[in-house]
Amino acid sequence: MTTTPTTAAVRLSDISVAAGERVLLDVPHLEIAAGERVALVGPNGAGKSTLLRTLAGFVRLARGEVQVIGRTFGPEHAALSRAQWRNLRSELGHVMQGLHLVPRLSARENVLIGASVRMQALPAWRNWARIYPANLRAEADAALADLDIQHLADTRADRLSGGERQKVAIARLLLQHPSLILADEPTAALDPSATLQACQALRRAAQGRTLISVVHQTELLPLLAQRVLGLAHGRIVWDLPVGGVDEAALKALYGAPHPESTDARGRQPDLSRAIHVT
Repeated sequence: MTTTPTTAAVRLSDISVAAGERVLLDVPHLEIAAGERVALVGPNGAGKSTLLRTLAGFVRLARGEVQVIGRTFGPEHAALSRAQWRNLRSELGHVMQGLHLVPRLSARENVLIGASVRMQALPAWRNWARIYPANLRAEADAALADLDIQHLADTRADRLSGGERQKVAIARLLLQHPSLILADEPTAALDPSATLQACQALRRAAQGRTLISVVHQTELLPLLAQRVLGLAHGRIVWDLPVGGVDEAALKALYGAPHPESTDARGRQPDLSRAIHVT
């Protein structure tokens, strides 16, 4: 791994990700500045989640070079050690599909996992024994309260609803303080009121940081993004400021209705609302 002085949080150069002969992602060039909020939109199978996984180093590149927070990797670079990947991923915050909570731990304990990177100066046994300083416990409780789930602090994650688990994942992110946040449909399991609350919390977590989100509810774009990338068939079709994303651009991106152009709940994106949210 090399470290490159740059103001870009992300830079992709001629990358390709494939599954057999099928191209999942083909991006000649993409640069996202540090501190930018970027949303990815497009039909299912467009490559949005693959792009996030590429940035996190979870997919194998067929070709190209990826720079993430100043680190560079790709097929032409030496394999990275576990320690190098661990250091990079400690600076990445995830709100991904599947949530990745620890089922047997309470909501509070799952949130405190987000602070584990900040506890490196503490004895390792404290983290393994889940003995956290009072200030971190207070911070975890405040993050849960921020999302109106403080009453669930002692409830095991496997006893929470899907929406409650999603809120815990966002609260965990608040404690991590990552440099780059990757959010894959962060409000998919939430009702409208909880969606707004979660978006506001995610936006606060992203202050001074870079946020890249997969968004299916296009009315949320002004809340989560300054810039929007439209993807289809693994390629970036357009790259627009959020104010430039109108109904015509979205209709051209999604095209005629078909089974793949649905959101996580099986519905067509509500294109008419996307340009009326402030």
